[in-house]
Amino acid sequence: MKEKIRVLYVEDDEEWRAGISHFFSGHDSIELYACVSSIAECFEVLQDLPADIVVMDILLGDARETGLDATLDITTQYPAVKVIMLSSLDDNDDVFNDAFLNGAYDYLYKYDFEKLPQAIEEAMNHEASKFGARLKKLVYEKKKSLMSSGDRELLLMLMNGMTQAQIANEQHVSLAAVKKHVSRIMKKFNWERSSIELAVKCYKWGLLDAERED
Repeated sequence: MKEKIRVLYVEDDEEWRAGISHFFSGHDSIELYACVSSIAECFEVLQDLPADIVVMDILLGDARETGLDATLDITTQYPAVKVIMLSSLDDNDDVFNDAFLNGAYDYLYKYDFEKLPQAIEEAMNHEASKFGARLKKLVYEKKKSLMSSGDRELLLMLMNGMTQAQIANEQHVSLAAVKKHVSRIMKKFNWERSSIELAVKCYKWGLLDAERED
C-alpha cells in the first residue's frame, strides 16, 4: 500500500486549521498529520515527526517572525521538506518574491485552497517547481545588486556580534558614520526590524558571500 504524503499545516487562525483539517479528512493520498499555530510548534513537530510537505501561513501573530522566516529556516535545516505558502496576502509582490527566495516550493492564495492537493502532489512528484528556482535566482540577484562590498563587510561584522561602536573603532570612523551606513542598508532592504536580524537574514540568503556563483 502506497504511503500517504505527510503534511504539516502552520496557521494561527483556529478556523482555518479546523477547515483545512476537515478538507483533508479521509484523503486518499494525503495525511494532514499535524496542525500547529506557531513557528515554535512547527519545529517541535518537525524534530519529532518529519513531514514531506509543510503548508505555511505568512502572518502568524508573531511580531518578530513570520512564515517567511520559518520557511527559510525549514528549507535550510530540513532540505528534504518542501514548503507551500498558503496566504491571504494576494497583493504584495515583495512577499511573494521573498517566499521563493526563502525556499518556498509554491505559493497559493487562501481563496484557492482547493488547489492544495494538486500542489502537494506536484511537490512530491517533482524536485523543482515550475518557476520557483528561476524566481529565487531573480530575487537573489535583485537583492544582491543592492549591496556594496562595504555593506557586506558591515553586515558580516554585525552578524559576528560586533557592536556599532566596535565597528567604528575597527574601521577608524565615527560612530555616527557607522549608524548612517547601517541606516542606508536598512532603507535599501525596506527593513523595519533590527540591523542584526537583517545581517543574519542576508547571511542565510547567501548575500554576504561576495564570491557566490549561481
